[in-house]
Amino acid sequence: MPASVARRLSLSPRAIQDIAAIEAHYAQFSFATADRVLAAIKAAAEAVCRNPLIGPEGVRKGTRHKVVGRYPYTIVYRPRRDSIQVVRVLHQRRQYFSPVARGGSPIG
Repeated sequence: MPASVARRLSLSPRAIQDIAAIEAHYAQFSFATADRVLAAIKAAAEAVCRNPLIGPEGVRKGTRHKVVGRYPYTIVYRPRRDSIQVVRVLHQRRQYFSPVARGGSPIG
């Protein structure tokens, strides 16, 4: 499949939770900022769908990652034959695949 053909995007349950936590965090301060951050995450995910090899290999076998533009988030994803599975959307201060540590914030 050519890189220019966009693949279908799917989100893992953890990625859905990550995005909801990110949205809730920013919405406390500004709905407009929350919308901008979510739009940047969506744009990065769409770029991955168009070109799955855009991001370097991740720390877990079979994953890759893509930094989200001007916000401190990384999309961890798995390229599939006809889709892209977003595994996590993590703040860059977090380690991939680590649970929320010791009562800390899910976004940083």
